[in-house]
Amino acid sequence: MFAIVPLGKKGSSGIPIFTIFICVLCIIVHVFANKPADRLALAFYPFNPDPLKMFTSVFTHADVWHLLGNLLFFYCFSRSIETQITIVGYLLSFVVFVLATNITFALTATSPIPTVGLSGVVWGYMGMFLFRYPKDNINCFVWFIWILKTIEVPVLLFVLAYLALNIIEYGKGAETGINYVVHISGFVAGVLYKLAFWKTFTTEKAPEPKKRPVLPASRAPARLPNK
Repeated sequence: MFAIVPLGKKGSSGIPIFTIFICVLCIIVHVFANKPADRLALAFYPFNPDPLKMFTSVFTHADVWHLLGNLLFFYCFSRSIETQITIVGYLLSFVVFVLATNITFALTATSPIPTVGLSGVVWGYMGMFLFRYPKDNINCFVWFIWILKTIEVPVLLFVLAYLALNIIEYGKGAETGINYVVHISGFVAGVLYKLAFWKTFTTEKAPEPKKRPVLPASRAPARLPNK
């Protein structure tokens, strides 16, 4: 048994109100849409690109493990982004990720199987996080057989490893039940959003330049009085 779960960036501060709200909304939808027919009614069908279903589908999950996995990754990466950009910037990013991932899925789908889940949005924030904090580490909970511990993992290694696995599985073309198209397109959308809009929406303050130490003024040697 092996599992590695991201817990978040060390030193993150601030209350991610919208991240928490989205997590709660996903849980509420899962509780009340508790039948397969209910979830299919909220799903997004690629051959019927309904804009409303693009949004209802991201709050809907196939089962409790699908829900928990998405929410853990979402909270880890979204909270650090939300606390560093404006409300408008965060909400716009969420809308962009929903539309970009579902439109890409609709354009590339070869079967009418619908999609549900927050994973495309999650990958959007993973892309933003990677390009904003490429040299940082994230805390991860690791479970290997009987070993349980928390370690720090470079975000570059963590995100790119997951991305590589998704690309490999997508290339195999196997039916795994995972929508790799929304994962990859979400990551690309997140990277592009960060590059295009981060400076516009960020609330981060530029670090103050280090002040050079002031050296004491040298004293001129005392002059002897003229005789």
